[in-house]
Amino acid sequence: MDSKLFVLVPALLVLAGCATSAPQAALPVVQSQLATRADHIVASWPLTADELARSETAVGELLYHDLRPETAVRIALLNNRALRTTFEELGLSQAALAAATRLTNPSFDASVRWPDNAPRGPNVDFGIALPLLEALLLPARRGIAEAQLLAVQYRVSHEVLALVAAVRSATYGTLSQEELHRLGAEIAATTAAAAEFAERQFTAGNISRLDLLRFQVAAQQSQVELAQAEAALFVSREQLSALLGLTMAQSHWKLAGQLPRLPLRDDLPADLESIARAQRLDLAARRAEATLTAEAFAFKQRTRFLPVALDLGVNTERESSGDRLTGPTFAAQLPIFDQGQPERARLASSARQAAELAAALEATIGSEVRTARAMLAAARQAASFQEESFVPLKTAALQETLLHYNAMQVSVYVLLEAKQAEQTALLQSIEARRDYWLARVELERALGQRLPETASVATGVDSLPGPAPLAPPMHAHH
Repeated sequence: MDSKLFVLVPALLVLAGCATSAPQAALPVVQSQLATRADHIVASWPLTADELARSETAVGELLYHDLRPETAVRIALLNNRALRTTFEELGLSQAALAAATRLTNPSFDASVRWPDNAPRGPNVDFGIALPLLEALLLPARRGIAEAQLLAVQYRVSHEVLALVAAVRSATYGTLSQEELHRLGAEIAATTAAAAEFAERQFTAGNISRLDLLRFQVAAQQSQVELAQAEAALFVSREQLSALLGLTMAQSHWKLAGQLPRLPLRDDLPADLESIARAQRLDLAARRAEATLTAEAFAFKQRTRFLPVALDLGVNTERESSGDRLTGPTFAAQLPIFDQGQPERARLASSARQAAELAAALEATIGSEVRTARAMLAAARQAASFQEESFVPLKTAALQETLLHYNAMQVSVYVLLEAKQAEQTALLQSIEARRDYWLARVELERALGQRLPETASVATGVDSLPGPAPLAPPMHAHH
């Protein structure tokens, strides 16, 4: 009997299989999930001092060059501390899987007694027992732990994609703030020149004090707006630095280029909501959790009349006379007073809750996709109008005003106002283009995957041209 016991348990262990507790074992599934949803995303999870040093070296090399959106994403995946804490969820879940594939250690008991009558030899008793029921349920435990690990892998992959979207949005926001700051400086210079010229005209008695105050107010307002643009640029850079996991010593990075032009078109599939339901990893995690809790409840229902514990072992006893008694032992905890009703009630509630959470998220995703698609269409319309119509009209009006000014048909103040109107149109165009790229990233986040890339409106041109120069030089007409 005892030999059969020690053959049965190892056989069960081999059948169940022991999972590794190495954290990296859970990472390939995450990398595979990411690869089907976004190109060139390789998340880093340094676990040793050498791996951490290599990661820091790679970040330093990337920071040596001006950053583009995809470079910023690579740095964040290498260096974002919050993402590293998220990856530790993989380690915890992988360890739980490894624990679920191992039996509790066998229990050993022994005793030594001496009789008070002859024969005076010691009475020795010892035994060993293994949890048989636990061994029989080992495959089921492994299945539950594997399902839990898969749900964690989905959640971790979703957090990676969420970080990528946040970095891309922050990069586009910072690029736009740099352009807005440069243009704000030009507007401030223009209004300051207008105020200075107006002061000379007022001193000469050619304009009223009201006109002078009007130009001075405009100049002061431009200075205020420039200061606000500087503050917004600082905040935007700090937000991006935080996402990249950079320290103060690494905060002197530069972005390359300017905010991209609009793509020629947005090639959006007709079934965006179906794509989102299939691709969103947070929804996949919710569904996995709902399936897991439903299966756990069903399993508890099927096994509610099994013993709570069942131990099988062998015991041997050596009598004082020298005789030895050896045989199997059996211990069971019978489900007489408690058949697991509280646990079954808890699992039933958890199963219903998980199903409702998955359904609620699915409905929310549909709304997010519809909203993001509408916002992208509106942002494209606004940005296209600014670039193709509004800015060219303002530039044409400025050039026409310049012709009239050179013909001494309008005053220099009219010319300066036309110049300010063109600069304001350019500022609004930058903001509209920024809103387009932010809306595009938001739609990609709602879908759970990147949208197909298309060529920009003007290949090789990163941004709109700057304000038209006031040439020939202005004359002091009045």
